[in-house]
Amino acid sequence: MDFFFEPNGIAVVGATPEPFSGGRNLVTNLTLGYKGPIYPVNPKYDEILGFKCYSRVSEIDGPLDLSIIFVPARAVPQVLEDCVMKGVRGVMIESGGFAEVGPEGRALQDQCLAIARKGGIRIWGPNCMGLIDTAKPYIFSFVIPKDMQEAIRPGHVSLIVQSGLLSGGFIITLMGNKTLGLAKVCSIGNKCDVSENEILEYLLKDPFTKVVCLYLESFTNGRRFFELAASSDKPIIVLKGGKTPSGAKASFSHTASLAGNYALIRGILRQARVIEAEDFFEMMDIARTLEKDFHFQRSPAGKPRIAILTYSGASGIVTTDHMEKYGLTLAHLSPQTQKQLEELSPDWMPVKNPVDYWPAIEKNGPALAYKQAISALHEDPEVDGIIVHIYAGHGIWLLDAKEILSGVKGPRKPILFWLIGPESVREATRLPLEEEGWPTFYEIHRTVRAMASLFEYCR
Repeated sequence: MDFFFEPNGIAVVGATPEPFSGGRNLVTNLTLGYKGPIYPVNPKYDEILGFKCYSRVSEIDGPLDLSIIFVPARAVPQVLEDCVMKGVRGVMIESGGFAEVGPEGRALQDQCLAIARKGGIRIWGPNCMGLIDTAKPYIFSFVIPKDMQEAIRPGHVSLIVQSGLLSGGFIITLMGNKTLGLAKVCSIGNKCDVSENEILEYLLKDPFTKVVCLYLESFTNGRRFFELAASSDKPIIVLKGGKTPSGAKASFSHTASLAGNYALIRGILRQARVIEAEDFFEMMDIARTLEKDFHFQRSPAGKPRIAILTYSGASGIVTTDHMEKYGLTLAHLSPQTQKQLEELSPDWMPVKNPVDYWPAIEKNGPALAYKQAISALHEDPEVDGIIVHIYAGHGIWLLDAKEILSGVKGPRKPILFWLIGPESVREATRLPLEEEGWPTFYEIHRTVRAMASLFEYCR
């Protein structure tokens, strides 16, 4: 896989100087980070964006490991023949119009694969958006350059996505919100040759990747995937498309994938210690929580024991309901913790879990009340994790993340935040929390699901 991730020379077949075109975006994106030779290929032009343009791949006179192909599907077999003549090692076919469109497209895809195998070339795709490596940064994709430049944010979560446009729009949305950073994004489309297994094996050895997420509509080799996942020391999260009969039918028209028996797949994923997500944002919520390197203690009772620190009795109740759903239980606070929390509360307010801390907040102010309560709960040996509810507002309600968490000492237990309030102030509270390594959410059920995923993987 090295010639895909670290190619010595890249040809862009279908490059064009036309504004707002995918062929132009591909060349522009390469110039943003790739330092090797770049060869636009299009017989209509002598030069594109300052680079010499070639009529054919075989005419390129420099080193060339990878060709990115972005021409109509019917033209791709001839391009592949030319890549064989040049000795290209890998191609990314980012064009659509193959097996996903029906029997004629399937025959065309099979023809391409036969040419590649005979010539010793590996195919990534077709019908995909290629590869993005944020650390370098390499953008081997036709995503809009300005959107990617504004959003790109290096991190430690890598994606393998059996989709094209989803991966581009989705990661730009996520990184633009500064919710998480990504290491590598691999859009593999129809995966007629290079599969999720080969890329997963590469990412499991990648020092920049801590967590791997996959959106898959089918498994190329289920046994191999199971072996990789079961032996992985990195968390793996899967969002499976095509779980229902209707979804399976839609997946076939999307990437020509046979979705398979979901009940069987679900059982196998559980055995392999793979965490399943229900939608794209949940998948990334889980991923950004798992990458934080929290410290876990094993609960004698079996179920993870969670403390809820809230300013509202109602939100504490709703959180408890969701915890029951996801296999979490309310922690029984130790006498020492009970005493510490009672010292800040009015005499008439009993302290129990969920900890309704509004009276203590009124008495001491939110900054001091949250700091003392979070510290006490974190030190409690009866507490495995904490969910904190915060209202972000003006004045004394604009809380400083470092201040309220300054009492947390030693290995960090999982502490997740649910946050509400006016958008401008809410963001001013969320971003420092995230930067300090504390995952923050706007929905209670996502907060609880992320907490449950931590212990699910730990077990």
